[in-house]
Amino acid sequence: MNPLRQLFEQRLAQTGGSVAAPAELDSLLTGRVFVSAHPVCRPWAARATCHDPREADVVLTGCDAMIAETGTVAVFSGPVEGRLSTLTAPTHVVLGSESQLAPDMETVFERFADRLRPGVSPASLMFITGPSRTTDIEKTLVLGVHGPKKLVCVFVGDGGAV
Repeated sequence: MNPLRQLFEQRLAQTGGSVAAPAELDSLLTGRVFVSAHPVCRPWAARATCHDPREADVVLTGCDAMIAETGTVAVFSGPVEGRLSTLTAPTHVVLGSESQLAPDMETVFERFADRLRPGVSPASLMFITGPSRTTDIEKTLVLGVHGPKKLVCVFVGDGGAV
């Protein structure tokens, strides 16, 4: 297995996220499903049962990079991926490929330097590391308060083809 992918999967698991096989994707898309307009999601567009990510149980999106060092997914917001699609549903399923793996955040910033200049930058670049989590004053961990309770990554294409 690709060492970057192996590290990504280990780090993602440490954050409470998981990796699923492409064959498991259909079983993940249950309930009210929102499918983003990202090109990698097109084969599952017919699975969409709602058109507003705020009403979805599951959101399917693509990503722009996957950071092995931290098990983090990077997503530019814009016309293809809106910020809401990554923040509102209880389950966020992310499609990515091994070619999107980067060893660390510095590499991601270098890779996207041309998109991160003044006047060119997207509305935001989101870094998603595991399910949303917060703790209260008594240090009780709660998942899903500020975003998805469950984060699942599926490798498709170059090494995980569907």
